[in-house]
Amino acid sequence: MNAASDRAGDGPHRATRLSRFSSAIFLTAYFLYFNLGSLKVHFALDDVGNIDHYHNISPWQLVLSQFLPWRGDSRPMGGLFYIPIYHFAGLNPVPYQAVLLALLLANVYWVYRFAKLLGCCEAAALLAALAVCYHVGLANLYYNAAFVFDVLCCFFYLASFVYYLRIRNRNRLLGPGQTVIFLALFLCALNSKEMAVTIPLVVLAYEWFYHRPAALTSEHLRAWVRGPARVALIAAVLDLLDVYGKISGPGAMTKAETYHPVFTLSRIYGFQSIAFRDLFSAGIWTPDWLGVLTIWVALALVAWVRSDLPVLRFLFWFLVVVPIPLEFLLGKAQACLCMLMVGWAIFVAVSLVDVTQTIGRAMVRYAHFNHLARRILEAALVAAIAFYWARENRHLQEGIVRNSMASQGFETWDLIEQLPNFQRPRPGSRVAFLSDPLPGTDMWHLAQLWVHDLRTDVHVGGEGPLTAQQLAETDYIYTFEGRKMIQLK
Repeated sequence: MNAASDRAGDGPHRATRLSRFSSAIFLTAYFLYFNLGSLKVHFALDDVGNIDHYHNISPWQLVLSQFLPWRGDSRPMGGLFYIPIYHFAGLNPVPYQAVLLALLLANVYWVYRFAKLLGCCEAAALLAALAVCYHVGLANLYYNAAFVFDVLCCFFYLASFVYYLRIRNRNRLLGPGQTVIFLALFLCALNSKEMAVTIPLVVLAYEWFYHRPAALTSEHLRAWVRGPARVALIAAVLDLLDVYGKISGPGAMTKAETYHPVFTLSRIYGFQSIAFRDLFSAGIWTPDWLGVLTIWVALALVAWVRSDLPVLRFLFWFLVVVPIPLEFLLGKAQACLCMLMVGWAIFVAVSLVDVTQTIGRAMVRYAHFNHLARRILEAALVAAIAFYWARENRHLQEGIVRNSMASQGFETWDLIEQLPNFQRPRPGSRVAFLSDPLPGTDMWHLAQLWVHDLRTDVHVGGEGPLTAQQLAETDYIYTFEGRKMIQLK
């Protein structure tokens, strides 16, 4: 068994159907063991703002925005997550967390399929899937629903690649209908988060390392562009439309300070050091420039020393290209590294399984192990790696993450719990909250979601005092004594 030997991906597997079923059950149980506690987590402040943002968009506008990337609408796929749940569950956080976990579990499956279709063996694919079930360095990805954009982007990013690779691994080019399906998945990823703009470049990298031109002549390169590279170039057109909307549309995202890129070396170093801190040490160690460069040199050496493993060279460029939309922004960390986690998980899994197989071959040669003993040794080494990973994740989760999970939502949850005690204002009425226990516009967002009606006029204390006449014309008046909500009218 080679660390990357099954190029066909969908061909016959040596693992039996029972072993696959057992692996699926194990991964699901492992995932739930780490993440089931997320169902008890309350809303982050961003969740309230996100729900209200999409609530203020009409259903038809929300659907239409999925197909108009040049308008620059802010992550419209997120609305298809928030609004249906809000319609049925209101401000109960449990259904939001449950759907988030379902998407994360689906991503575990996509990672396994992605690894297999890239040519990884069963052990490496399962080890990569295990790694993304829970990564304590990206802990808020698993319990903070406000990062659903990253989860959705990862879901559609991998879904589009799995669909693409299933066809290409049969040595077939995508037909017109298949190209449309791929582009639809790509558009869903773009509508989820900006990370998806890298898909055409990653497809080109895949085609270069797995289906490169027979020779570097103009004739062969033209044939390669018209054939294997064709879908990536078509997708690039969709990319350009999306980028245009993000930088020049009416709601251009790059106008906001947090999404305005600054193209400097310091931004690159800041991102790389934070990424390696979260991916490798869960915040315990932050590398300097020398540490960052050393990691990348080591990564390149591992990728190119094994010339028989194209998956490693492809993943090297995957890890270079995928973070480009984040690399020049400020402070992107943890959950934002979701796609990087996928690339690193597969790269490290392939490398570790390759090392275990090298040890197994050495034991056959020098210690006269038979075939069965070698298999047992390799399996034991992989199991030891998985056990160490799980133990460290659990230790850090208990010591650090549990406190963050318990404290999330402290700004709003006691207020949300009081809302069912009051009759909801009738549609089209005027509502005023004279005091404002939340900063900025957060109380206004919360009040808007509680009244659940866009025709209702809501005023909060942060907008300034009302005149006596305005108060007389207001149908419902509330205030807060400390954190206790009181109805005055």
